[in-house]
Amino acid sequence: MEGLFELLNKGGLAMYPLLFLSLLSWAVIVERLLNMRGSSYLGRSLKDIKPLLASGDMEGAIKLLSTDNSQVAVFLRELLQKHSEKKLSWEELTKRVDFELSLIVPKLEKNLALLSTVASVAPLIGLFGTITGLIKVFSAFSHANPETAMVLLSQGISEALVSAATGLAVAIPALLAYWLFRIWGNSIIDRLEGELFEVLRVLQ
Repeated sequence: MEGLFELLNKGGLAMYPLLFLSLLSWAVIVERLLNMRGSSYLGRSLKDIKPLLASGDMEGAIKLLSTDNSQVAVFLRELLQKHSEKKLSWEELTKRVDFELSLIVPKLEKNLALLSTVASVAPLIGLFGTITGLIKVFSAFSHANPETAMVLLSQGISEALVSAATGLAVAIPALLAYWLFRIWGNSIIDRLEGELFEVLRVLQ
């Protein structure tokens, strides 16, 4: 903790918003890691129901899906129940699947805008800290005697470098996490789309 406070003092006022942005980005990263697990979206029973559906065992497929609490399994169970009752057309089935996928996308991209914002704003705040540090450097030579000026000079340069480095240290993990979660989310959607339309082809 003493090292943290010392770093905050060295970096000047810009360090406090950077600290907040760092905590915010890591909170989002942890939240995304916990909530973007494939098991929450990709049902364990999706592959197992295809042989059942291919053999015409609709009830068996519905019972198997009832043991899976994933979002897609719940949706697919309801879809199969409606299809068994009303014999939905291919177009109706496709529209329902597309609609369900469109509902999942915002959940996969939740809070990613915060990571993007942190990645964009943190370097600018670090640059602001750099500028304020350089202002101290120049004011040291205009308002202080040589001995005091050297002390203020070292403090100003230190503040400039620390704030710039901290801004990058906050922005880089946020930017990397943003793109990794985007890629991860897209892969989940692609897999879901493939699995669901494979089920629809079996039903066709």
